[in-house]
Amino acid sequence: MSALQSRILIGLIGFPSVIYIIFNHVMLFNVIVIICFILAFREFEKIIKKFSNRMSWLFFGIFYIFGSMISLVYLRSIDVELDSPFTFLLFAGVMINDSMAFIAGKIIGGPKILPKISPKKTYAGLIGGLIGSIIFIYLSDKFFLNGFSNFSLTDLDKIFLVFVFNIVGFFGDSFESYIKRKAQIKDSSGLLLGHGGMLDRLDSLILTTPVTMFYVIAYYL
Repeated sequence: MSALQSRILIGLIGFPSVIYIIFNHVMLFNVIVIICFILAFREFEKIIKKFSNRMSWLFFGIFYIFGSMISLVYLRSIDVELDSPFTFLLFAGVMINDSMAFIAGKIIGGPKILPKISPKKTYAGLIGGLIGSIIFIYLSDKFFLNGFSNFSLTDLDKIFLVFVFNIVGFFGDSFESYIKRKAQIKDSSGLLLGHGGMLDRLDSLILTTPVTMFYVIAYYL
């Protein structure tokens, strides 16, 4: 099975499962988030174990990874309080952006963005992710979010979310690629067969989550 086929299969199974848990099982969602972020931090520890300034990286990792975990749990609690869909939009938007970027980069190829850090990232992939994010927000606003009687996305929300999925997510992904390149490894672990480790799957989410949380706090609380 190719990497593309594997991603599509995982997406078809994993995506609806994650969305179902987000909307229907808050406690289960929080437990899964905590477990996943602990696994991601353990992978981070292994990546940096040979760094000369390991302790500085370790303190940074605690703040970076567990700060994001706390942000995600808190963002879900805000959604409960406001009856808002930001956790759903964050998860779904990041997943769709990453998938569209991967597909566009794989099919179109072209110039690399960061050839020395992440040789697989292309401008075509970045644009593909952007298009996917815009379509996702448009379709969500037009069809799905009608179910939230007391909530609707503002134009600022739409612009912000597309920016977060595409640009902030890109920096989160690129940062993880940088530390893996520094450690001279390809994947954070082999935990997820064919998909690397937990840190590989959370890389975009780790940075987009606190940014989204602070935005929601600033404009909705």
